Amino acid sequence: MSATTTVEVPAARPDDEIREFGRRLQLTRAGIWFAGNQGDPYAMILRATDDDSAPWEERIRAHGTWFRSDLLGAWVTADPAVTGRVLSDPRFGTLDRAGHRPDAGLLPIAAEFPEYERPELARLHALAAPVLSDTAPLGVERAEADAPVLARPPADGAAFDLVGDVVRPYVGALVLRLLGAGEGERAEAVRLLTRCGPQLDARFTPQTLAVARDSAAAVREVAALVRELVAREAATGADRPAGLIAALLGRGVAPRDVERIGLVLAVGAPEPAATAVANTVRALLSGSGDWANARHAPAASAAVDRTLLVRPPARLERRVAHEDVRLGGRRIRADDQVVMVAPAAPDAPRDVSRTGPYLGLALPVVRLAATTAVSALAGALPGLKAAGPVLMRPRSPVVRSYARFPVTAH
Repeated sequence: MSATTTVEVPAARPDDEIREFGRRLQLTRAGIWFAGNQGDPYAMILRATDDDSAPWEERIRAHGTWFRSDLLGAWVTADPAVTGRVLSDPRFGTLDRAGHRPDAGLLPIAAEFPEYERPELARLHALAAPVLSDTAPLGVERAEADAPVLARPPADGAAFDLVGDVVRPYVGALVLRLLGAGEGERAEAVRLLTRCGPQLDARFTPQTLAVARDSAAAVREVAALVRELVAREAATGADRPAGLIAALLGRGVAPRDVERIGLVLAVGAPEPAATAVANTVRALLSGSGDWANARHAPAASAAVDRTLLVRPPARLERRVAHEDVRLGGRRIRADDQVVMVAPAAPDAPRDVSRTGPYLGLALPVVRLAATTAVSALAGALPGLKAAGPVLMRPRSPVVRSYARFPVTAH
């Protein structure tokens, strides 16, 4: 098992430690801001103050294969070929040579949501793949999947927030159902999954002190819930709703590994899935979209897959060189950070299954949740229309999450 090192966000610690944590977040944010003021396009992406990061991605591509962000200490590439080589090259890892997250001292995240090195990730992927590739044993029934949407239809013509009011609760409930949580457990846990959302973005840009502490606290609670689900299923086995945890244990996967897989899915899938739903709905409601046909599962699936290619679920991925590497005409030195940008461009072919440590494992659940949500929404709300400009969540350069998506349903 590989080493994993993270820095736990303080929950209830003395005021001076909390202030020190907040100071580190502010200093890191200030460094990103300063680099952006000096014309660094990578820093502008990390600022995540624009609704669209495409202009800064274009600036990175204009530099050629590599853009060197001297102020932020990273080699940045938007070249799909180079990205593929980095992700498949064993000389690059998610941790540095000492087994630490390269940004652990600057961007603390929840210790329960660790960074796994390549061999451990590959092992977890291999354990989960047989179950994730087959949704039948997960007990996904369309009637129950539709319930979160159909149970709370908005008043005719009234504006509401598609993402906050409908999509996040829907996706969270579906992911919890996939894990095997009971109906009573899901109601409260859905809010926890939403609060975990900033964890993926926190690996690249500091969140506010309040968000960072709240998100880390939510991860701790979700980790406890996953442990409880695994322990309960391991002890009883029968007479429980079918779910991914039961399926993994039934295949002989060790409970500790089931806990790790379950936590990655619980924290890493809901927010990318909710964002994929919102991006797909925006495309289908546009002049070239076909919202009416999306109620059919094949059409919804095709629309979600197109969206995941054009607007990938993870816009940034990082690796660290474990030895000197010559790549793309540059010498990458040992312990140099390499950041890969997945541009939001339809002419940039890529394999979305190679999106990084967490979304690589969670992608089947992201696809399933997003497809089911789009199909259910189109069937339940055929008169859905945009009701104003969308707002993106601040400090979300990786997922590009939504803060608000106003719509009406006639």
